[in-house]
Amino acid sequence: MMTRVLKILGITLVGLVALIGIVSAFLSPKSHLERSIVVNAPASAVFEQINAFKNFNTWSPFAELDPNMKITYEGPESGVGAKMNWAGNSDAGEGSQWIIESVQDKHIKIGLQFGGYDGTYSGEFNLEPAEGGTKVTWTYDGDVSNAGMLSSVMGKFMGMFMDGMLGPMYEKGLGKLKSISESAPKPTQSDQPSK
Repeated sequence: MMTRVLKILGITLVGLVALIGIVSAFLSPKSHLERSIVVNAPASAVFEQINAFKNFNTWSPFAELDPNMKITYEGPESGVGAKMNWAGNSDAGEGSQWIIESVQDKHIKIGLQFGGYDGTYSGEFNLEPAEGGTKVTWTYDGDVSNAGMLSSVMGKFMGMFMDGMLGPMYEKGLGKLKSISESAPKPTQSDQPSK
């Protein structure tokens, strides 16, 4: 009797693994997410917040996942080469992010690495003029094309739910970024560069 039950469980498990493998073969290895908000402040005020990881953590929704998260910084304080490593609870996980591209008041590209997950991950912030201030678009892109089998399967399935999982967090983060940027001191006439 016990042998029969174990045999049925074994066949069921093999069938489930095979089904997951078949389904994942048809899923895209790439995932994309983006959210935008208009900030009633100049691009320079927003750029100051996104170009340095020490500022990033004042508005990032991910910093709230673990108040006791261990964070270390490497490289310059801001711009290309700035890097942040984190290690937190099961919600925050662990990983690194570093600035790959930094174009003053216009664009930031960040490389991402998540502990335990193979793949290529990145995020971008694009700033453009908008009525009343600056339109900020925050994007995320993941690609598990060259990841190991387990990471590839997990990445593909997570990609299906990325918008629902991360979208609200991006919206929350952008809301805090908007609030901080709009409350930053406005440059005075004496702060303006002389022509």
